Amino acid sequence: MKVLANFEDNHKIPSNSSLDVMLGGGFEKGTITQIFGPPTSGKSNLTLTLAVNVARTNKKVIYIDTEGGISIDRIKQIAGSDFSNVANNIIVFEPTSFQEQNDKLRSIDVWLRRNHEDVELIVLDSAVALYRVDDMKSSKLNKELGKQMGLLSKIARQYDVAVIVTNQIYSAIDEEGNSDIKAVGGTILQYWSKVIIQLERGDEINQRVATLKRHRSMPEGKQAVFTITSRGII
Repeated sequence: MKVLANFEDNHKIPSNSSLDVMLGGGFEKGTITQIFGPPTSGKSNLTLTLAVNVARTNKKVIYIDTEGGISIDRIKQIAGSDFSNVANNIIVFEPTSFQEQNDKLRSIDVWLRRNHEDVELIVLDSAVALYRVDDMKSSKLNKELGKQMGLLSKIARQYDVAVIVTNQIYSAIDEEGNSDIKAVGGTILQYWSKVIIQLERGDEINQRVATLKRHRSMPEGKQAVFTITSRGII
């Protein structure tokens, strides 16, 4: 099925892929969507595709890159001839510490009070990269992470903005010695994320599989298969 980008449903942002079918039209505004998976599972390709889709409509995207991995060349590929217009509509922040990440989010909240009508999407890629390398005690880190997610949730609801956070994974061993893949951030990110999507590599080299782990109105376990291309995801 081919899904064409349209913003007739003003409460959802399309990805132009089978993900839109899985999500009932696209990524919701007014809430936090968490996307987690291993490296190269497609998290950044998905968020960059969404960012370009929004920027093409002359709406602003706030992209918080905590790993210093955002690629201008990749945005050029996805945007094609629209790059100049797209580039003007994507605002990038690159915090280098967990405290700076906190400060950036608070400054964004202040800025949005005057400019929220121009913004449709906020991406935090990744929510826990700096959290994992910070030397603060874990209890304080968890408290700060909860505050950050609470602020993003407030921003999403107050300004009807789609907030997408990407997340990393780790392997946990249960009492029977079985390995289970879990998202970093535990119950904190799980609590604040009203939609949760797990990404995995598919059978083919550029194929990815998305599994719906949580949604307010769609059944859990639904899956979508998409392909990463030079022009984004299809």
